Amino acid sequence: MAVTTESQPDQAAILRRVIDTVPALIGYWDTDLRNVASNQAYVDYFGLTPDQVRGMHIRDVLGPSVYELNKPFILGVLRGEHQQFDRTLIDTSGKIRFTQATYIPDVIDGVVRGFVVHVSDVSERVQAEKARDDAVTLFETAMSNAPIGQAVVDSSGRWLQVNQAMCDLTGYSADELRSLSFRDITHPDDVPAADLHLTQLLDGTRSHIESEKRYIRKDGSIVWVQRNAVIVHGVGDGAADILIAQIQDITRRKHAEAELARQAVTDALTGLGNRHSLMAQIDALRHVQGDGVGLLFLDLDGFKSVNDTYGHSAGDELLADVARRIRQTIDDDDVACRIGGDEFVVIIYSATSPEDVENHRVALKRAVAGEYLLPSLAEPITIGASVGSSWSNTGDHRDLLAVADQHMYRDKSSARRQAVATQPITPTERTPDDR
Repeated sequence: MAVTTESQPDQAAILRRVIDTVPALIGYWDTDLRNVASNQAYVDYFGLTPDQVRGMHIRDVLGPSVYELNKPFILGVLRGEHQQFDRTLIDTSGKIRFTQATYIPDVIDGVVRGFVVHVSDVSERVQAEKARDDAVTLFETAMSNAPIGQAVVDSSGRWLQVNQAMCDLTGYSADELRSLSFRDITHPDDVPAADLHLTQLLDGTRSHIESEKRYIRKDGSIVWVQRNAVIVHGVGDGAADILIAQIQDITRRKHAEAELARQAVTDALTGLGNRHSLMAQIDALRHVQGDGVGLLFLDLDGFKSVNDTYGHSAGDELLADVARRIRQTIDDDDVACRIGGDEFVVIIYSATSPEDVENHRVALKRAVAGEYLLPSLAEPITIGASVGSSWSNTGDHRDLLAVADQHMYRDKSSARRQAVATQPITPTERTPDDR
């Protein structure tokens, strides 16, 4: 049975329902800029029904200010050119709408007969883009003005973005750093740990890294830094993981710590090791198996009389000069310490035998004993030295210091006996055989 024309759907009514349900402004305007047709969305935007809009000039619908803004695009579509632009509108409820307008010319036989207007509300997209742009701007502003180095690094370790503080820290320009990876400027001894940290961040073992490491600046100097890094995993298909790092120069602190550590084991007057340093060295010898080691114990002869006669300032000058002579006499591998007063101990790591230690003992005694011309004195003074030695190749070096101390006192006693024996005999001391 055939369907009659009367029972067929009203296509015009269907089309009207379609365009009225579209959440966008849709309208047709003739070349006189008067409306021919529009959809229900005009009510939401302008408070005008399609029947009210029909026949109105586009200026009266948009309002004079928006019309003037849109006029260049209107003239363009009347020339047959497709137009698309963004515009901010305020609807009848006072809501600000961010829109994207499209003007499509209706061309028949090469002549523009009118144009179709399609205006979509893109507020959500614009707000999302604005939020993204604000976040990017905030991040870039924070990076640019941060007093410490900040950087973005990719999963291979290459610098993607660095701030000026990072450039100042490393001596490289931003372009130079972007052509490098962190390995290129990391001290070779610190690269393995840095690679391990990168792996841990990428595989999720750790979410945050805080460490101290060394960078090699462009001029070759070393800078210590504290680095804090987090990983930001890519969102979406194909998005790459990145690392965001904050890098602070701690070179002064590290130098201060090193200096404090040095002072803790250094004799302030002579620059040699102190008693704490000596005992640490001897304690470490307990873990040395099979290697021989020698030790010298030196004590100045007559040092008390220097202090008593010339004052402690001269005594300090003498001790400093003694330390200088000791350093000049021993090998670079050997360690000298002042353990108190006028007592010095040298660990002879370079010794290979008891005879070798004895040679070092004799050389040290010869170097230290003798004349000293001190800055505070006009005339030189003479000082003696007693030196004891010990040797061990058993792996048990605990008695080295005690043995050398005893040997030193024997050397001092021997020197005293020799001094007495060589003194001239006064007339009252002569024996009858001498007369």
